[in-house]
Amino acid sequence: MDRELERGHGAVTKQIQHTEPNGFNYRTQIVWIAFMACMTVFGLFFILTKPDPSRALADLPLASTSALLGPEQVGVRDGFGPQRADLKDVWANIVIHDSGFYFDDAEDIARRHIAGGLQDIGYHFVIGNGNGSLADGQIFVSNRWDQQLAGAHVASRTGADPLEADRINRVAIGICLVGNGEQSTFTPSQTQALANLVTSLQRRLELSDGAVLLHSDLSDVRSPGRFFPAAKFEAHLASTGN
Repeated sequence: MDRELERGHGAVTKQIQHTEPNGFNYRTQIVWIAFMACMTVFGLFFILTKPDPSRALADLPLASTSALLGPEQVGVRDGFGPQRADLKDVWANIVIHDSGFYFDDAEDIARRHIAGGLQDIGYHFVIGNGNGSLADGQIFVSNRWDQQLAGAHVASRTGADPLEADRINRVAIGICLVGNGEQSTFTPSQTQALANLVTSLQRRLELSDGAVLLHSDLSDVRSPGRFFPAAKFEAHLASTGN
């Protein structure tokens, strides 16, 4: 009788297996359902933990009060410091850089600069490309601008007196585009935000087009890189009449 039951059970099992759609048995369905449940939980976790750009800099004590400007904002608020009341008598140049990394933001740059011995990020402004906590074309305004502090962004030329680079940093506003200009182009929103920011600073500080420089003009570096649209940018500055 036991053999008959075994034969009967085998027949029923075989029949059930043949009636499963697409050849899946019960165990396969359980595994598939468990996998889909795990993927759903992971997706919800990713959405809930996605960083908020407005809070991504909160863990940097020296940058926590810095401003984030949208890509559509043409003007930039003035920084105020007791020793730098008349800004146009302080700043002589604007220097454009790239960060060297496609996936980057002001927080990562600040960490690298602090690890290199600085107290804070060396630039006055950083313009995001959307690959990090900064949105595409969003402008990060650092404490160096708000407090009207000298920059730490122009590197010394090989064999040159380091004091020369220090002198430039004291009078040069540093603007950094997130990205690597030697490997890829910058986004249209980035270049538009840069143009808006530079022309706004030029008007406020009464700086000529000749005062706007690339880092490669001053140091043995390629920043902001061969993909930076230098000719178009110069033509834009000329068209604004600064």
